[in-house]
Amino acid sequence: MRVACVLVTHLRVKAEISRQPHLKNRPVLVVDRSPGRGKAQVLDSFPDTATGYGTSLEEALSHHAGAVVLDADEPHYREVFSRILTALQRVSDRVEGSDLGIAYVRLDGLEGLYHGEAGAVSALMNALPEHLTPRIGVADAKFPALVAARICEPRRAFKVPDDVKAFLGPRSIGLLPISADVKKEMRQLGLRTMGAVASMSRDMLTDRFGFSGGRAWALCNGTDDSPVVSMLSEEPIVEHISLPFPSSSIQMLFVVVDTLLKRGYARPEMKGGCVGEAALRCCAYGAPPWDRSVAFKQPAGTWEKASLAVKGRLQLDPPSIPVEDVTLTLSGFTGESGVQMGLLDGAKEGRERQLVEADRRLRSREREGYALYKVAQVAPWHPALETRFLQMPIDPTGRDAIRPLNAPVPVQVKEGPEGQPVSVQIGRCWCLVVDIVDEWSFHLWWLPQPVDRTYYCIDSSDGSRLTLFRDRSNGRWFRQRG
Repeated sequence: MRVACVLVTHLRVKAEISRQPHLKNRPVLVVDRSPGRGKAQVLDSFPDTATGYGTSLEEALSHHAGAVVLDADEPHYREVFSRILTALQRVSDRVEGSDLGIAYVRLDGLEGLYHGEAGAVSALMNALPEHLTPRIGVADAKFPALVAARICEPRRAFKVPDDVKAFLGPRSIGLLPISADVKKEMRQLGLRTMGAVASMSRDMLTDRFGFSGGRAWALCNGTDDSPVVSMLSEEPIVEHISLPFPSSSIQMLFVVVDTLLKRGYARPEMKGGCVGEAALRCCAYGAPPWDRSVAFKQPAGTWEKASLAVKGRLQLDPPSIPVEDVTLTLSGFTGESGVQMGLLDGAKEGRERQLVEADRRLRSREREGYALYKVAQVAPWHPALETRFLQMPIDPTGRDAIRPLNAPVPVQVKEGPEGQPVSVQIGRCWCLVVDIVDEWSFHLWWLPQPVDRTYYCIDSSDGSRLTLFRDRSNGRWFRQRG
């Protein structure tokens, strides 16, 4: 049995940073303050691993007095992990979800699909978002694959050598899946490495530590016969998108819903099937999640039919928060509905399929990103230019690829006595500002991340017309298409 262990370390912290990006470069403690636990305990910490799982909050804060303390949101973390498992199931149908952040994937039989084992491992790595920095260990059993994943670098894979026992020998017994009390007693006896445990008598370890001792001896000797228990294929389909900026635009939400539905219906397990229910969750920093469910009167066999029902619900009851993350869950699956689409719908679907196939051919040649994109107008009234249009890949399986069409670009500007631009660097040259054609300002103070800008439409000495703005919150200058 050939197994890959896909490991996402610090999943709780990474999930929090994903929905609160301002935490990225700060120490974070995720704690459990549930009444039955007594003192608050740390469930996850980053970047310092010295204050790991089970440490008291007081001890953790003694190491990081300025750390951000967050109450654990276990349902959200399980949802994130569910999305990870769903992404891995697109590569292999034999995926087992273990502890939070740990998944096992059978590699046997995938070599032909992905041009060898290395190709299958690359497909697993590429299936997950880059910010999760997954690690992958490959071995002939689950435990050595887990150890390999633990010791390898982020976004790297490590293949266990043929001599599994020698590979495990110098590793700490802290990696063994046994209780902390047993490991503590083993250390007191001088058994600090797996090699030391493997050198002992199995009967002696079993007599001293019971089943845990015998299990530890077998694992340290490279023996692990536990199978990969595949997840049920009937599980709901979960798709997620993080928006490039918070938005209250219903048009933006419509675009996101359509994108998520296309992704969901493009999944292999949806082929020929229908969906009975869709659940939508919208999240924003500092606000409770907004959840709504839509039960379809008739099972929806196409994303277009599902879209009509979901959008109808959104028009009657839109979110009251500036949305940052959207999660769509499809469930209630049935067989084919037998209702055919019209000829015009078929022609449109055929054109879209041709574009998707062309995009995939181009990507296979270039081996980079997405080649073909479409543009959606989502908030033409918004004063911040980058929020008016979104760019997304033609291919519905594109992962978290929605981005602003007109993102600001940092630029060097020399200011006059009243803060107005007097010269701007274009390429390697500095150009004088010949004329300020227009000037306007706005301050969106009510947003989770306020936007405070002054725009200038200028004519430069090289004959070009540019749109610049100064971010009044930090004094930085940007260039943007008008």
